[in-house]
Amino acid sequence: MADMIVETGAGLLTSNSFISLDDADLYHEMRLHVETWTTASDDTKEAALMWATRLLNNLINWSGYKATEGQALRWPRYLVYDLDGYLIESTVIPDFLKSATAEYARNLIETDLTEENGLAGYKKLKIDVLELEVDKYSQSATIPPAVWDMVKRYGDKYRNSTRVTERI
Repeated sequence: MADMIVETGAGLLTSNSFISLDDADLYHEMRLHVETWTTASDDTKEAALMWATRLLNNLINWSGYKATEGQALRWPRYLVYDLDGYLIESTVIPDFLKSATAEYARNLIETDLTEENGLAGYKKLKIDVLELEVDKYSQSATIPPAVWDMVKRYGDKYRNSTRVTERI
């Protein structure tokens, strides 16, 4: 397994996690229903933290701008404001992002949220003449709602530009 390299806010060239294992463990100590996390091995937890970081890094169009051109991750950032309107320093990884990464990692240990669901996106399936109708509002949620609630004020989800309509 790849070594976990935690982004410190310095804009590291090789970082692959927004949060350390110790900080993620502390986050989960302050929550209920975390048995999946507490019983997982440290290797599994680190893999989940790196995966959650990669997904948060790639699935969200974050506000502001990367702090340095060559940094491995899309945080730290310039010109991002917190909920009270204060500028988030471009030399830190904010607590909301660390918490979201830890929460996402626990969810990923529980279930592969990135696995394709063959029926996601369909609202109607007619057997007699085999008709499938696409529902653009019914798509599998890669970002869990609890995680999205933590980060949604700081960026937008990337949207699929097109969705293939299947006809049988």
